[in-house]
Amino acid sequence: GHCNGIVCLCDCGGNIILCNPAIKELKLLPKSCLPNWGYSDVGIGYDPKSKDYKVQRISCDGEEIYGDRLVFFPPRVEIYNLSTDTWREIKSNCLETEATFLWPEDFEMYWKGICYWLGYEQPKEFESYFDRLEDEKKKTVVFFFDTGDEVFHSILLPD
Repeated sequence: GHCNGIVCLCDCGGNIILCNPAIKELKLLPKSCLPNWGYSDVGIGYDPKSKDYKVQRISCDGEEIYGDRLVFFPPRVEIYNLSTDTWREIKSNCLETEATFLWPEDFEMYWKGICYWLGYEQPKEFESYFDRLEDEKKKTVVFFFDTGDEVFHSILLPD
């Protein structure tokens, strides 16, 4: 993703770099506080309240099989603040309902204090491991993160 000319790059190994091409500067972020699960999505935004850049990392790969049932662990979210050069975990309650989770697919954009992702909502549990492959159980959503309040919200896309 990018924000105000700063590009946020990440690799599968969990390394995240902020790049400012205008001044030819790179910054390797410290290792995150969350485990490096197989699937994470990263976004970057500017918080106009604190006047700080924030990187959001959403980790979404925890799952366990109980007999025939597949159960997903809730997404975990951490925030990096450029001013303090530190990561911290925040609550991800807004990414979870009683029956479903929201999963990011791609960071799309930042605009006026809000970071936007395209993703989908899916059930937390499946009767069998292969049920999760059925697309009719997924709903496409836009979800967004308010960098000032550090809260996620979502909007279902029309059918």
